[in-house]
Amino acid sequence: MSLSNPDNLQELSSENLWEDLRSGDRYALEAIYRLYIKDLFSFGMSLHADEAIVKDAIQDIFIDLWNYHVNLGSDVVVKQYLFKSLSNRIHKELGKNFRRSSMNWLTEQESIVISIEDQLVQHQTENEITSQMYGAMRRLPIRQKEVIQYLFFEKLSYEETAKLLEINIRSTYTLAWKAINALKKAITVVTAIFLLS
Repeated sequence: MSLSNPDNLQELSSENLWEDLRSGDRYALEAIYRLYIKDLFSFGMSLHADEAIVKDAIQDIFIDLWNYHVNLGSDVVVKQYLFKSLSNRIHKELGKNFRRSSMNWLTEQESIVISIEDQLVQHQTENEITSQMYGAMRRLPIRQKEVIQYLFFEKLSYEETAKLLEINIRSTYTLAWKAINALKKAITVVTAIFLLS
């Protein structure tokens, strides 16, 4: 199926687009981009809060898809392939900029402490708990963020998540348990502080 004008994406299956891309159809690449860009951006931002890094990583993925389209496999779940590629790209970028990321993380921690103090002074409850939940999510290790994103936002099974993370199912359960436990602790602490204030 040659795609000369990808205006009606709903009628096209990602599998057909993938096959067209493998055959060198640049419009198929554009259609895949348009189909998944919002999901990819949301997923990327859930892993790392630097918008520039996420956008660059997505751009790099699609450049590579085009440059290496002849080498792409045929038996692919497109969305999962893109998510895995983005995760790998962000991991790689964070490895390159480990010191800078560490400094940003420390700055974020200081901001969070200041933010908590401000919240206590203002005696805000529900909105602040939501804010703390978001902050706790951002502070999770990247693998724990991934497992939460796959299981609860993308609604993948534990088996699918394990495959994407390239770990066994038991490790996937462990990662999920650690992430959920950390989030529960963050909410419990904040709730207790508000009840005592």
